[in-house]
Amino acid sequence: MIAGKLLARKRPRLLPVYDRVVRCALGHPRPSFWLALHAALRVDDRALQRQLLTLRQAAGVPETVSALRVCDVAVWMRHRAEEHACPR
Repeated sequence: MIAGKLLARKRPRLLPVYDRVVRCALGHPRPSFWLALHAALRVDDRALQRQLLTLRQAAGVPETVSALRVCDVAVWMRHRAEEHACPR
Protein backbone atom coordinates (compact mmCIF):
# COMPACT_ATOMS: atom_id res chain seq x y z
CA MET A 1 0.00 0.00 0.00
CA ILE A 2 2.93 2.35 0.54
CA ALA A 3 3.93 2.03 -3.11
CA GLY A 4 0.39 2.95 -4.11
CA LYS A 5 0.47 6.07 -1.95
CA LEU A 6 3.79 7.08 -3.46
CA LEU A 7 2.47 6.57 -6.97
CA ALA A 8 -0.69 8.53 -6.15
CA ARG A 9 1.46 11.35 -4.80
CA LYS A 10 3.65 11.34 -7.90
CA ARG A 11 0.74 11.13 -10.36
CA PRO A 12 -2.30 12.73 -8.64
CA ARG A 13 -4.33 13.01 -11.83
CA LEU A 14 -3.74 9.39 -12.77
CA LEU A 15 -3.87 7.31 -9.58
CA PRO A 16 -6.19 7.62 -6.59
CA VAL A 17 -5.10 6.84 -3.06
CA TYR A 18 -6.12 3.35 -1.96
CA ASP A 19 -5.19 2.86 1.66
CA ARG A 20 -6.73 1.24 4.73
CA VAL A 21 -9.32 4.01 5.20
CA VAL A 22 -10.46 3.85 1.57
CA ARG A 23 -10.48 0.04 1.74
CA CYS A 24 -12.54 0.21 4.94
CA ALA A 25 -14.98 2.68 3.36
CA LEU A 26 -15.35 0.96 -0.01
CA GLY A 27 -14.40 -2.62 0.69
CA HIS A 28 -12.70 -4.71 -1.96
CA PRO A 29 -14.56 -3.96 -5.21
CA ARG A 30 -14.42 -6.76 -7.74
CA PRO A 31 -12.66 -7.34 -10.03
CA SER A 32 -10.43 -4.55 -8.70
CA PHE A 33 -10.58 -1.14 -7.06
CA TRP A 34 -9.03 0.50 -10.12
CA LEU A 35 -11.51 -0.99 -12.59
CA ALA A 36 -14.48 -0.24 -10.32
CA LEU A 37 -13.40 3.38 -9.93
CA HIS A 38 -12.80 3.71 -13.67
CA ALA A 39 -16.30 2.39 -14.38
CA ALA A 40 -17.87 4.66 -11.72
CA LEU A 41 -16.21 7.72 -13.20
CA ARG A 42 -17.49 6.91 -16.70
CA VAL A 43 -21.05 5.77 -16.01
CA ASP A 44 -23.98 8.12 -16.77
CA ASP A 45 -21.90 10.30 -19.08
CA ARG A 46 -19.31 10.91 -16.31
CA ALA A 47 -21.84 12.10 -13.71
CA LEU A 48 -19.56 11.27 -10.76
CA GLN A 49 -16.68 13.18 -12.28
CA ARG A 50 -18.92 16.22 -12.77
CA GLN A 51 -20.11 15.95 -9.16
CA LEU A 52 -16.52 15.84 -7.94
CA LEU A 53 -15.60 18.90 -9.99
CA THR A 54 -18.67 20.74 -8.66
CA LEU A 55 -17.65 19.80 -5.12
CA ARG A 56 -14.13 21.08 -5.79
CA GLN A 57 -15.51 24.41 -6.98
CA ALA A 58 -17.93 24.70 -4.02
CA ALA A 59 -15.04 24.05 -1.62
CA GLY A 60 -12.94 26.75 -3.27
CA VAL A 61 -10.21 24.29 -4.15
CA PRO A 62 -7.93 25.25 -7.06
CA GLU A 63 -8.48 23.63 -10.44
CA THR A 64 -5.00 22.13 -10.19
CA VAL A 65 -6.49 19.59 -7.75
CA SER A 66 -7.77 16.62 -9.74
CA ALA A 67 -11.19 15.02 -9.45
CA LEU A 68 -9.43 11.92 -8.10
CA ARG A 69 -7.95 13.93 -5.22
CA VAL A 70 -11.36 15.42 -4.47
CA CYS A 71 -12.73 11.88 -4.38
CA ASP A 72 -9.92 10.78 -2.04
CA VAL A 73 -10.62 13.62 0.38
CA ALA A 74 -14.40 13.15 0.24
CA VAL A 75 -14.14 9.41 1.01
CA TRP A 76 -11.68 10.06 3.85
CA MET A 77 -13.70 12.87 5.41
CA ARG A 78 -17.02 11.04 5.18
CA HIS A 79 -15.61 7.81 6.52
CA ARG A 80 -13.68 9.47 9.36
CA ALA A 81 -16.66 11.64 10.29
CA GLU A 82 -18.75 8.51 10.73
CA GLU A 83 -16.04 7.28 13.14
CA HIS A 84 -15.63 3.83 11.67
CA ALA A 85 -13.05 1.58 13.23
CA CYS A 86 -10.97 0.40 10.30
CA PRO A 87 -9.05 -2.83 10.76
CA ARG A 88 -5.32 -2.59 10.29
